[in-house]
Amino acid sequence: MDITKYKFQEIDFDIPTDETLLEEAVNRGFYGGHTKYNDLFNEFFFNGGKLNFKDGLDPDFKQRTVAYLGAFMHSFTPKHEEKEAISALLLSELMEIK
Repeated sequence: MDITKYKFQEIDFDIPTDETLLEEAVNRGFYGGHTKYNDLFNEFFFNGGKLNFKDGLDPDFKQRTVAYLGAFMHSFTPKHEEKEAISALLLSELMEIK
């Protein structure tokens, strides 16, 4: 799946789990995973912080994904495990971990 071309759900007050993104997150090992991107999600979710974006990201992709990610992380509907997995997936596409 090419996340850079994915059409995210419309941003709203409460965003439900996107089953397509969840399936991709499961396939890539982010659901129940202990990857550096799962750790990044938890650090950012609970403590905030600064994110280091990868060089050369398409500006439209970056803007759409960051907007969706921020709204999704603050949604109440998704289970935390689903929120973590999908967010880790998106972070893996956006972030450079140093």
